[in-house]
Amino acid sequence: MGDITRQTCGCYDANANSYGEASEDYDRFPGLRAEVVEFARLAPHPMPVLDLGCGGGRDTRLLASLGRTVIAGDYAPAMLEWARSRSREEGRTLGYLRLNALALPLRDESVAGVWASGSLLHIPSAGMERALAEVHRVLVPSGITAISMRVGDGEGWKEGGSLDGRRWFTFVDPDAFAGRLEAAGFTDVRIRFAGRAGWFIAVGTR
Repeated sequence: MGDITRQTCGCYDANANSYGEASEDYDRFPGLRAEVVEFARLAPHPMPVLDLGCGGGRDTRLLASLGRTVIAGDYAPAMLEWARSRSREEGRTLGYLRLNALALPLRDESVAGVWASGSLLHIPSAGMERALAEVHRVLVPSGITAISMRVGDGEGWKEGGSLDGRRWFTFVDPDAFAGRLEAAGFTDVRIRFAGRAGWFIAVGTR
């Protein structure tokens, strides 16, 4: 598990600048901006929200612009630094934290929402139960999570694609993933198919 995390995040570290720039424009990701706005509206105020696997910080900055206090978390140090430097350029004051989704360094019931856009798909299926339990643990009662995943079956290493290097991907059946959220203790679980082909968002309440 640890080797998978290190290698995958190493790929993002090695491509931090190019990935950060390429992922900035919401026009490239149909429907995503509206999904972030809806998450910001639904997460209880005034507690902070966690952008879990923040990458270049695109969604972190949007959430902050919508009035949310945001903890931006990622395992890849170079990605965190890229996101932090971009936020400094825009004059935003945000919190950045290196973290592992399998052991979040946050207190129980400390955030109002957990936004995970395309990050938990890098967790092997054997670790997904633990990751979802951690998301549940850090949420306040009535807090929400919104997790975007890729539709499919199977998991393993993928070489190349949009980034040079090797990354782990876990593809899931939407209904089965909803079941895993419910098993982790989430209620009112619903699946929303994104405007991006092959993607969906699972939303659940603690």
